[in-house]
Amino acid sequence: MDHSFSMLQIMNAALSTQGFDEIVAENDGSEEWRVLSRNWPLIVDAELEAGAYFYTREQVQLTQETAGKFGFSISYLVPATALHVRRLWIMNNGVRDTDIPWGQDGTHVHCDHSGGVFIEYMISSDPAVWGANFSLGVSKKLEAVLLRLKEEMAAAKSMDDDADEFFQTARTMSSKGRSATEPYKPSRFANARFRRG
Repeated sequence: MDHSFSMLQIMNAALSTQGFDEIVAENDGSEEWRVLSRNWPLIVDAELEAGAYFYTREQVQLTQETAGKFGFSISYLVPATALHVRRLWIMNNGVRDTDIPWGQDGTHVHCDHSGGVFIEYMISSDPAVWGANFSLGVSKKLEAVLLRLKEEMAAAKSMDDDADEFFQTARTMSSKGRSATEPYKPSRFANARFRRG
């Protein structure tokens, strides 16, 4: 049975394991939310770039505005298929402007620009991405952040090592899901040259 885990669920798993109060809602004003939400994109981007996960990048223009959060005035709903938003930009006179402060939560991107924005996000049909092992890896990385906040550096290093083990398992599961292909396919000239007889 495949399960997927939300950003808030993964953060709360890390918080409860380390003895912190859980986040009730995104941007609840707690110090824990601020620390984890700022570290979330770094952890996820680093792992998706380092791992051999099968995902696709998509670009889309978002135009439907709602009330903003996190100190931003406007929010835009992200497509439901998005795993993670990597970039946000606007177009000024045909030129891409990426110098816009923005944030994200599990379902929206938030900024102060009205009139629509463009995003680059990742999608995947691979159940290993955002599956249990990937989610545990992210949770362990967030626990390491919390341990560093408490100045427990040795425990944080150990937690980083645990996270790497979960990420390696997720990478292995992801690569098993892809079809095996022959790494080298000899040409007819190679076949003629190296065949017996």
